[in-house]
Amino acid sequence: MKNRYLAAISENANVLGMASVVALAAATGIVPILLAGLVAEAAYLIFVPDSKWFEKRLDARHNAEIEAHRQRIKDETLPKLRPSLRARYEKLEQARREIEHQASNDKQWMREVLRKLDFLLEKFLQFALKDQQFRNYLLDAQQEIHPTPVPKSREPLELNDKWTRDCVQFLQAAYMRDLDQLQAQRDDEGDDATKAVLDKRLEVLGRRRDFIARIGKIVTNLTQQLALLEDTFGLISDELLARAPEQVLGDIEDVVSQTNAMTQVLEEMAPFERMLSSI
Repeated sequence: MKNRYLAAISENANVLGMASVVALAAATGIVPILLAGLVAEAAYLIFVPDSKWFEKRLDARHNAEIEAHRQRIKDETLPKLRPSLRARYEKLEQARREIEHQASNDKQWMREVLRKLDFLLEKFLQFALKDQQFRNYLLDAQQEIHPTPVPKSREPLELNDKWTRDCVQFLQAAYMRDLDQLQAQRDDEGDDATKAVLDKRLEVLGRRRDFIARIGKIVTNLTQQLALLEDTFGLISDELLARAPEQVLGDIEDVVSQTNAMTQVLEEMAPFERMLSSI
């Protein structure tokens, strides 16, 4: 959050008031007007930034910014998710509202809990979108090797965990067969130019095989990560009134750390995604 004094100075009413004082002093040439304005500004900065009223005002503004940011992400993300993921997210939002309803908004630690829950809601959307994207990629790769009729629907397909495991195994086996065949052709080939082409095909297929393996592992991780976020909202709701504030915050912080680790893993996957898109 911004420094309270900077936030107080930048308040519209304060800016307008100081501008009016300066303009009036300049127009009339009466220096005491400017001095009186400076004295009033000093008093304003002494009392207002540390007042409970201004603290609540800043909190409300900060919460509104967070909500607007998350709403933009929701609007962009939810239509891309399969219905089951959308329903799970909506349950988390409802849990967050119920936790806020239980809370006393004047407690600093409770505001911190709610902000961390907002962070986890955003992470749920991020992870759910990557989960959907990776499963869609597996579907496209499967269709490339073994085209099958796919139901026409505006909704993303419900590609469950069993389908994902089976698809990864199918693709790995298919790529291995192709690699073995290409390697045999390469070994028997006498033309250097053709060998170079076969070498490049072996490299590309090898990369795709490795990427599929990584996707399978990350989708499994994302499945558990999404479940962890759901479990966390349930845990916080259960223990909110029974445990000490520092224990509640500690539980959330542990999950925040875990989600940050998953975020790093996804960032490390980005070069592989760009690589395949360029092949």
